[in-house]
Parts: sequence; C-alpha cells; structure tokens
Amino acid sequence: MKKVVLLLIGLFITTFIFANDAYFFMAGGHLVPTSESDTQVEMKEEVINIVLETGYYEITVDFSFYNHGKTETLEVGFPFFCVGNGDGKISDFKCWTNGVEENFTSHPIEKEWKKDTQLENAYVRSITFPSKEITKTKITYKSTYGEMAPSNSIVKYLYGTGSGWKNSIGKMTVRIKNNLKHTIPTEVELPTKAPVRRIDSKTWEGVYTKIEPKNYTDCITIELGDLFGDDGPKCLSKDRFLPCRVLLKKEWLSWYTPEQLRLLRNAIYAFNGYPFKSQDLIDLFEVDCVKRDWYGYADDGPAPYPLDKYFSEDKLNYIEKTNIKMIQELEDSIKAELSAKG
Repeated sequence: MKKVVLLLIGLFITTFIFANDAYFFMAGGHLVPTSESDTQVEMKEEVINIVLETGYYEITVDFSFYNHGKTETLEVGFPFFCVGNGDGKISDFKCWTNGVEENFTSHPIEKEWKKDTQLENAYVRSITFPSKEITKTKITYKSTYGEMAPSNSIVKYLYGTGSGWKNSIGKMTVRIKNNLKHTIPTEVELPTKAPVRRIDSKTWEGVYTKIEPKNYTDCITIELGDLFGDDGPKCLSKDRFLPCRVLLKKEWLSWYTPEQLRLLRNAIYAFNGYPFKSQDLIDLFEVDCVKRDWYGYADDGPAPYPLDKYFSEDKLNYIEKTNIKMIQELEDSIKAELSAKG
C-alpha cells in the first residue's frame, strides 16, 4: 500500500493560512510533493466557515472524500510557512476523522521542489481511506489577523492545494460571518465571480462546483476596513466622508450588516450635528468618534462633536438625503427578506 502525506497547508503571507487538503510523499523523514495521478481519492465536497471576531478569526472546514481505488492510508496533517512580513498567530487547532478527534505529530518539509514556497513543518496523522467509501475530515482553528496596511487587516484561506486530488474539487461552499461591529469586508476574492447570497443578518454564502484551482497558491482573500471609511492617517471629516459627498450604489454596501447600515446612515446625521436620542449612537458619535479625531481638527486637538440643537432635515444636502433614503430602503429590504425566510 502506498503511503503519502496529505496536508492542510498553512500559509503565512500577512498572516498564517490553512489550506485545502494536499498530499505529499514521505521520503527520508521529509515531506515531498506529489501530483493528482498519485491517488484515487477525490475531494467531493468541502464547507468552509470563516467567522470574523474581534482580535481574531475562526475557520472551520468540513471535507468529504471519496476513494475510487483501493483502500490506502495517507498521512494527513497541516503545514505552515512564512512569506513576507506578518504577525498572525494560530491557536486552538483541532482535527477530526469521521467524527473522531485525532492527535498529530510534526515533520519537516523538503524545500527543494518545483513549487516555490517557504514551507517549514507539517503536523501529520494517519488516515485510512476505504475503497469506494466516503471519508469525512474536519479542521478548526483560530488566527489573529494579518496586516496588509496600518489600518487594514486580511484573512486568507489557501484552497489551491486542493488541485492535487483526483479530478476537480466537486463542490465548495464558503460561508463568511461578520461579528465585527465597525469593520466590513472591503474586498473579497472567492474561487469564482459567482455571486454570494446573504443567509442571515451577518452571514454570506457562496456555492461553487467543479473547482479547478489555476495556481497552487489560489486563496480566498478577505480584506477588512472601517465601515465608515476611516482608514487613513487623517481625521475623518464631512469633506472626506463618502456618503456626504457621493451618491452611493447598493452594490457598494453588499457586505454591510443591517446594524452597520444603520450606523452608516446615522453617521450622515452625525456630521450635520443631529442630537441623537439612542444611547448607542450618543456613545459612538458624541464620545468615541471625538476620540478618533472625527469631525476635523481644532487648534488644541480634535474638534468636539458638532451638536446642533436646532437641527432640521433642511440642513442635509441632496446627496445626503438621497443616500439616507437608499440606505434605509436597503436596511428594510434585508430585514424583510430575512423575516420571510423565518
């Protein structure tokens, strides 16, 4: 029986990244890459859940494999490597086979091979794939965010390594849940350009079939930024706040949760001095945003919140009124859609 090594690849570009299962030969105590022709095991399906939390993100992946050939044993594991600069740290990694949690050991990876990476070590375990049967595996872990810029964070999940299995990846489901209050995905790169759909107030889902990665390093990439666009070194003022000066498009807001849309809408009022009654809005716009140097500079520090006790809707310009109306309609339509789903 041939013994090869299956890897859940971890890539550290601006953070650590775990990956689709790939497999390697074990030779001389090192892991050496193989190709699709070396196994009859097919990755029939994978479900990738990415949850964005404060200070870290969590990934859970469920795999289903089908062995078209004879029963064979693979050494299953996950490696990690470092490319460029980054400080993401992985914790709480766990793995299961057919519902049973597995232990794992460490092996070095042979670096002299045609796919140029900086693989270091892999933690591996043995899995037997019975002939003509489905085998299910699962991984879960947490990681701190990588930094792509001083104000932006990034999440990556490497799926290109799945190209080593027999045939293409049969089906891939990607779910992204955003539990961050003031942070949104600003750029999302998925396996295809097929649209994602919102399945609850904080979660989006994309379903893809017959995925054949073009490159070994193909990744799901999520770039994160401030929901108000307050990502630069300067303070955010009305002159720099997009919803106060540019007519928004609904597609620009597709990754906002309903609560984030509410905050964005009320930020337009905040820049015009609206006296809020809701305590969370008072805390955000009259306290937190002053600390963040919103509203412009004063000679002795950030300007205070521009409260206008005589505020009226007439103070809003055409762009602001139009954007408020559009955001409110979008909030209402999302809530109605989710309510109809039960």
